[in-house]
Amino acid sequence: MNDFHADLKYSLENRDDITLNDFYKKAFPLAESVAFCEDLTLQKKSIDKIIRFKNGKSVTVDEKKRRVDYGDILLELWSNKERKKAGWLFYSECDYIVYAVLPAGVAYLLPVLLLQMAWKNNRAEWERSYKKHLADNKLYRTENIAIPTNVLLYAISAEMKKAV
Repeated sequence: MNDFHADLKYSLENRDDITLNDFYKKAFPLAESVAFCEDLTLQKKSIDKIIRFKNGKSVTVDEKKRRVDYGDILLELWSNKERKKAGWLFYSECDYIVYAVLPAGVAYLLPVLLLQMAWKNNRAEWERSYKKHLADNKLYRTENIAIPTNVLLYAISAEMKKAV
């Protein structure tokens, strides 16, 4: 049984925040600042951090943290299966998902649009090949699919190169 509040507390732990902010400084070396998003409207759009640049531009990030490295990336299909509420794979309005497995010392910077394109173009095969998981919460269930990390990263990179 998952506990949303316990999971939220884990995701907001300060030691992880420092580690991930250091990751953002490496991933975006021209960034001027990394800020926690305190705007509830933006948080509901799945935006946890805003990375700002000197030229006035910014990128937004949704942080996903996993406690154990299973060799896959868990994509949320339904955040509330019973109420048919779409998972973050479909509704996230951020620029990047940062999928971090901090005990393993790894984080993946996943461009949301490319991730969604990879899902669209591989969905049928992935649903045949990989297991879906229902996670019980107190009043609802989420549904996820575990895509092997190398398969997902390859599919995202394939979306960057298309035949003309």
